[in-house]
Amino acid sequence: VLVVGARPDALPVALPILALWLGAPLIAWWLSQPVRPARHRLGAEDRLLLHGIARKTWRFFDTFMGAADHGLPPDNVQETPDPVVAHRTSPTNIAMGLLSTLAAHDLGYIRTDELLERLEALMTTMEGLERYEGHLLNWYDTSTLAPLPPGYVSTVDSGNLAGALIALAE
Repeated sequence: VLVVGARPDALPVALPILALWLGAPLIAWWLSQPVRPARHRLGAEDRLLLHGIARKTWRFFDTFMGAADHGLPPDNVQETPDPVVAHRTSPTNIAMGLLSTLAAHDLGYIRTDELLERLEALMTTMEGLERYEGHLLNWYDTSTLAPLPPGYVSTVDSGNLAGALIALAE
């Protein structure tokens, strides 16, 4: 009304802006509607591939998180020229060990009693590791549980472990 009364010659330029202004409540309502997520289904071939990868990943943790290493996962295993297990671990490796054990259970690779047994062993080992002001250090020898020098706390590794513990708790 003000545009028509004060500057009628500006109406052609102002009309699209006025239309958006008047339509703003409808536009806001439309944009606030819940979005329905698209549902994608994996094909049989993709499902088989992913289960194979999950099985091989679990096999690594199942093989190398043994009693000799206090249930801790190694940082890595060198395959060539000769197999060599790196008997050291970090909070990130521990986090992946916890989550892989949970995933192995959820995928049906281990039973609930084995899940609880493995998690109990790993958590007991974690409780006994040397810390700095409550934080796990970044590297430990998996055979002796001694921290590897230089002793320091990594925020990235600590965050990975915290995230894994939250997921595990859920």
